[in-house]
Amino acid sequence: MNDDFKISSFNNPVNEDLSAVGMSSVYRLFEAFIAMREKNERQHKLFEQTQSRARDALQSSFNSFAADTQKAYQQLRQDVLGEKKFSLTLLNIVLDQGIEMQHILDSRPKHLPTGPDGAEIVGWIKALEVQNRKMWADIRKFGIHTYEAPVGTPYNPAMHERVGSMRVEGLPALLIAETKEPGYASQQPEFILRRPKVLVTE
Repeated sequence: MNDDFKISSFNNPVNEDLSAVGMSSVYRLFEAFIAMREKNERQHKLFEQTQSRARDALQSSFNSFAADTQKAYQQLRQDVLGEKKFSLTLLNIVLDQGIEMQHILDSRPKHLPTGPDGAEIVGWIKALEVQNRKMWADIRKFGIHTYEAPVGTPYNPAMHERVGSMRVEGLPALLIAETKEPGYASQQPEFILRRPKVLVTE
């Protein structure tokens, strides 16, 4: 009896209609899934293309920015170096003038003529001395100071100008024996404008 029920229920037209409806729904579901998958793939490709274009545009923009920044940095560096070289050249010229002026004043005659002519010469020399003091005051404003080599320190051609040699008891060779003329340096110890002229031990 149960077998008859199973057979009759399997061969039942209503069940066949329900089965057909179920299969149709499954087909439609698969079709919708496939369509959605194809749509997702298209959107994914479109997104990748958009992302690639955006990445390329961003890379190009960054490269352009980096190149412009590098160019601006190099230009600024050249400007700064140019200004520094110009300032250093100008400072050397002023320092040369100060040194020469000092040499002129140091070599003035010890005995000056008397009378009206002598008074004029004395006044002229005093004016030069005043101007010389002003010049050296201006030079010191730039942080320039005299630089002398201490006796007994090692001789270094980069820092000292050798103008002669002498024997000194108790000192080995190639040491500073005497400073004949001071040098000039900036506030930075390694920045020497003029090397001191020195005698070196033998």
